[in-house]
Amino acid sequence: MKINLMEDPTLAETEILIRCPSMQGEVREIVAALNLVGNTVAGQQGEDTCFVPLGDLLYFESVDDRVFFYTAEGTYETPSKLYQIEEKLKPTSFVRISKSAIVNLRRVTRMRREKNSRLLVTLSTGESLVVSRQYMPAIKEKLEVLI
Repeated sequence: MKINLMEDPTLAETEILIRCPSMQGEVREIVAALNLVGNTVAGQQGEDTCFVPLGDLLYFESVDDRVFFYTAEGTYETPSKLYQIEEKLKPTSFVRISKSAIVNLRRVTRMRREKNSRLLVTLSTGESLVVSRQYMPAIKEKLEVLI
């Protein structure tokens, strides 16, 4: 891989151009990481509205018609629906793993197949989440691995 960086003070905003033979492997990872930069998610924590960098998020979870997101430091509630979050996060490292959860693949440190044809992912915090069979192809596509 070759990286060229050019400063141009006449530009109003940063432009990133990636030229590649195909959008696979490391190129997809770079694009997913770039999509996290500078983006935040608003969430309620008690009386406070907090703005959390997208890269700090571990996962989103829907519980009793309420949606929460988790970081290593805390839990936040968001008024957004899970399907809305999934749509907004498509170009990033987030992927749906069950009807009730979306995980940040950049925070997954281990994966293990379970006997019931499910997948267990372990996050950087040591917390584990179950990937439903229905969502395994999406994980496989994002990670480009054999599961």
